[in-house]
Amino acid sequence: MGSALAPPPIDYRIERTMKKFNLPMKKIEVLWHLFCKHDREGSGYLAMDDFFDKVIKYKRSGLTDQMFKLIESTSDSSLSFGEFVETIATFCCFEKKELLRYFFYILDSRRTGMIEKTELKHFIHGMWHHEVSSNVADGLAYLDSIDDGDGAFNFGQIESMQLHYPLVLYPLYRLQVHIIVNSLGEGWWEAHKATLIDARTLFRDREVAELLRKEKAAAKEKELVNDDMLKQRMGIKYYVMPWLRAKEKARILKIAAIEAELDKNMQSVRK
Repeated sequence: MGSALAPPPIDYRIERTMKKFNLPMKKIEVLWHLFCKHDREGSGYLAMDDFFDKVIKYKRSGLTDQMFKLIESTSDSSLSFGEFVETIATFCCFEKKELLRYFFYILDSRRTGMIEKTELKHFIHGMWHHEVSSNVADGLAYLDSIDDGDGAFNFGQIESMQLHYPLVLYPLYRLQVHIIVNSLGEGWWEAHKATLIDARTLFRDREVAELLRKEKAAAKEKELVNDDMLKQRMGIKYYVMPWLRAKEKARILKIAAIEAELDKNMQSVRK
């Protein structure tokens, strides 16, 4: 009878990943079992080759090896459990556009916001192990048609290619499917991603509502200030000649705008 498996080691990567992707401890334990199953020597590290061949069952390429740069992995040959969990969670939670940005990130090594055409085509051929179909070839030809003449493409152009010829980057999306299916399963990840999207949407809605509340409060405060100024400027006329309020208010706002502009210019001079 084998000895019981030790509990998963919880380091800063695990804590960060659990918080970022709202991963429950039960799923960390499932991933720990998977990790230990293929950590044959019990060293606490999983060989990269075993990660691809035995865990996610996907052939290594330039596309796959770059994924560990996203989590700032400390080794080119092995993964700690924290790196294992962070890599899987990051890739499984990517939406389609985020995956496309990952692809762009790989090739935009100088962070110029552009990808060289020759490098892009070479990389795509490599993703397909130099066996491209006619559809992929058509996608590469499409790149030539949208080339602005500088021999490079921005993210929008890559997005356009993906829209017209989705098969070109199929290996990218297949990589994600392999990680999803061979880690916690497609059903669990899809349900969890839907929960995360709902939580993000709710958070954004609350932020927008709070911003609108603050803007409304500021406008109301400004309105109150203007009314106070009107009362001071107009005196008794404020009450007995209300039809003059709009004209006087416009005059006060114009003066305030001029003063604000003068104050802005004075600050520029001081700098």
